[in-house]
Amino acid sequence: MVSLIFIYIKELLIMAKQALILYYSQFGNTARLASKIHEATGADIVRIKVPDDTFPLDMEETGKIYQQQLKTHDFPKLVTTLPDLSYYDLILVGGPVWNEEVASPIIALLQQLQEFTGKIAPFSTGWSDTGDYQEDFINNAGKLNVTSGYHILTHGSPAFNEKSLFSWLRKL
Repeated sequence: MVSLIFIYIKELLIMAKQALILYYSQFGNTARLASKIHEATGADIVRIKVPDDTFPLDMEETGKIYQQQLKTHDFPKLVTTLPDLSYYDLILVGGPVWNEEVASPIIALLQQLQEFTGKIAPFSTGWSDTGDYQEDFINNAGKLNVTSGYHILTHGSPAFNEKSLFSWLRKL
């Protein structure tokens, strides 16, 4: 009888998948949004990191490096070890908007996620314009199943508010 209960609990655990938050943040804006999403959902959360010397603290210089990476398709190496993705059926992927597009660490992450079969929901933070972030995210996602994202501006509209965040999360 005990072994049947153990098998039943194990099957429930296998079926009870969860959400995972993966995010890259250079200056802390995306980290703050990821933290809010984590608080709202209780989802597991992992910060994506690149080697310390990849990008300077100057956004203009970062922009030049980013443009070169886009030209050569030589995206930064990620130094973060991802968890076992088979446990999750939804991954929320967050990153900053760079030149109205997806930041190169997120492009590198999307390349690593190609075997994931669940849903991917992007979220982003931009300084003054999100551009076509959602479209660019989808274009970089390959065969991933991308759903509608949540995109906010730090110095403009749409700005963060809990009501819009919860509305987005309910739709996932």
